[in-house]
Amino acid sequence: MKKRILIFYDHFYPAWKAGGPVQSLVNLVRQLYNDYDLYVVCKPHEMNEQLTLPGISINKWNDWEGKAKVYYRDYASGHHYQLKDLIASVEPDAIFINGLFSLHFTIRPLQYAVAYCKHHTNCKLILSARGMLHPGALSQKSFKKKIFLTFFKLAGWHKAVHWHATDEQELQYIKQQFGSGMNVLVAGNFPNLLPVVSMPEKKEQELIMGTIALISAMKNHLAVLQALQNSSASVQWHIYGPVKDAAYWKACEQLIHQLPNNIKVVYHGELSPADLTKAMEQFQLFIMPSKSENFGHALLEALSAGKPVITTNTTPFKDLQAVKAGTTVAVSKLEEQLLVAIEQFAAMNNETFAFYADGAASFARNFVDVEVIKKQYRVLFADQP
Repeated sequence: MKKRILIFYDHFYPAWKAGGPVQSLVNLVRQLYNDYDLYVVCKPHEMNEQLTLPGISINKWNDWEGKAKVYYRDYASGHHYQLKDLIASVEPDAIFINGLFSLHFTIRPLQYAVAYCKHHTNCKLILSARGMLHPGALSQKSFKKKIFLTFFKLAGWHKAVHWHATDEQELQYIKQQFGSGMNVLVAGNFPNLLPVVSMPEKKEQELIMGTIALISAMKNHLAVLQALQNSSASVQWHIYGPVKDAAYWKACEQLIHQLPNNIKVVYHGELSPADLTKAMEQFQLFIMPSKSENFGHALLEALSAGKPVITTNTTPFKDLQAVKAGTTVAVSKLEEQLLVAIEQFAAMNNETFAFYADGAASFARNFVDVEVIKKQYRVLFADQP
């Protein structure tokens, strides 16, 4: 009989445009459904939207690709004490809570999960940091997060869970925040590799870039625009993704209108999964100099599609130049090094750039071992010692 894993996370839907933890959870379900009975509790709408996802039933279990049962919870009007009955109805062997800063999908579930696991000692309670303790992530809305973490510690919840880290660096962030005695297990993110796609012919002193990501300060679109102000090359930049921070995007738009004539920026809005390949074919290089990335699904997927990447040293992709798969720039010298990287790729001819495109695809396919990650999750979901 398969173990039952009950998962809580704000959002769950098969949309590449979401990236981040949403993509991590989608990939996890697709990789582990043969080994476990998976139940997911989430919001009934996409990130930053109130419109209900099409084709779902709210406050009922929905079949998801034949791989999981998903409960789209009407958290706004429903009473949070109903979570107690929801957890009991699943009778989970493990409760896996993703993320830290959500009232309805971290704090409330954690309250009831702690109580449930005290009375059902065979149930393992796991809390996944999901990159939210990275210094770059904590720098966003830092005051609120400091208050939250203070109360979190006072409640003693950090000691009531088994912590999940996606790599050794995140393990250290957890212990720095909550103490060296924390019980932390590492289980990596599952990749979603894409087939290599075509690209426009690369001409010297010309470059076509693309970004597919949520538009927010975390992704540093504004820093790219500031670097492009001083570029002498002919550069096109195609931007895809929903606007998460309207004020930030307004500042970006103001700068777009001030760019020199040799720079063209096109915002396409959100991208549906069905249009991903078509979008990738438009550009030659993927740029996303994030302040932090727990894993960087968009970066790895772009690399797998044969797109060299420009990103920062706060992501897991720190040695791209060494393997001729792209360039990693320092956050401390962001504008300066972004400009240098953009100019270097713009100067390449088609033959040299093709070498980097091959390096990107090769790097992506050697970056992770799916079977090793599966073994890590078997340990994570194993019975408590």
